[in-house]
Amino acid sequence: MRLSDVLDSKGWETVVTNENVTATEAVKLMCDKHVGAVVITDAKSQVGGILTERDILRCYAEHGNKLGEMRVSKIMTRKVETAAPDASVDEMLNTMTNKRIRHIPVVRGGKLVGIVSIGDMVKAMLQEKMQEADSLREYITS
Repeated sequence: MRLSDVLDSKGWETVVTNENVTATEAVKLMCDKHVGAVVITDAKSQVGGILTERDILRCYAEHGNKLGEMRVSKIMTRKVETAAPDASVDEMLNTMTNKRIRHIPVVRGGKLVGIVSIGDMVKAMLQEKMQEADSLREYITS
């Protein structure tokens, strides 16, 4: 199974913002959209960073109440692991586990086209394994 299959199932929409918004604005966006990460893009839809719940918590631990007025550019993760739509779910799950990351933006031709979470990867893998088990059961009983 490929990331494109996962995105076909869950949707290709990605929550994005720019690095000039405040942390308060970014958190509100994340809450409104019910997501754990927002991709930071430039005017050309290229990935410049990612802001995750983990980034926000770390910054709050360091800066406390000053966090709300800080610009996303000061707290986002700039070194972002990305993947192509044709990357395999197994490969991405391995990458996410080994690098301890929960979200990977999906990029085609240098432009952001989607995002997958570790939950998406686990769900896809479980569906694949259940389909394999059903096929084996059908084969055995026929």
